Amino acid sequence: MPRPKITSQMTTAQAARQIGMSASKLIIWVERGVLPLPSSTDKNGVRYFDQEWLRKAKQILRDKQG
Repeated sequence: MPRPKITSQMTTAQAARQIGMSASKLIIWVERGVLPLPSSTDKNGVRYFDQEWLRKAKQILRDKQG
């Protein structure tokens, strides 16, 4: 199996860790439209999240709390 390219983007697990939730919960919230779609998805279906996505996700979570 080829190794993924190293980029400045985060995998689902890394993004989930950054916003304090499990990877499975992050996927569910993205699929339900609570959080934005991933920044990109490769041909194998691996989701990648960039810093702009992270900023938007954190703002959404702050708004949901307050």
